Formats: sequence, structure tokens, C-alpha cells
Amino acid sequence: MSTIIFLVIAAAAVILALALAYVPMRLLVGHMAANIRHFIQRTRERRTADRDTPDRRKAES
Repeated sequence: MSTIIFLVIAAAAVILALALAYVPMRLLVGHMAANIRHFIQRTRERRTADRDTPDRRKAES
């Protein structure tokens, strides 16, 4: 009987720990994704902007 109670308490502790860790993890991943989206957008804007120097990425023949 005491092993069953121990297993129930252990399972409840694991479920509670996962539930409490879920929200901060989602916030962190969402913040990281927003930073990555902004970085990609800035990179695209920089690549399309006119420059004073020639584009060295294109090979000249």
C-alpha cells in the first residue's frame, strides 16, 4: 500500500514539475524565435539595400 502511495506522489511531483517548466520554456523559445525572425529580416533588408561599394558576392567574369 505504501509503495502505491509513493508512486502516486512521485508521479504527481513529476507532472507538477513538467507543468511548471512548460510556461517558462515556451516564453524562452518564443523570445528566441522572435530574435531569429528579426535577424533574418534585417539580413534581407541589408542585402537588398544599395551600397556604395560593389557587391563582392557576385563573381565577375
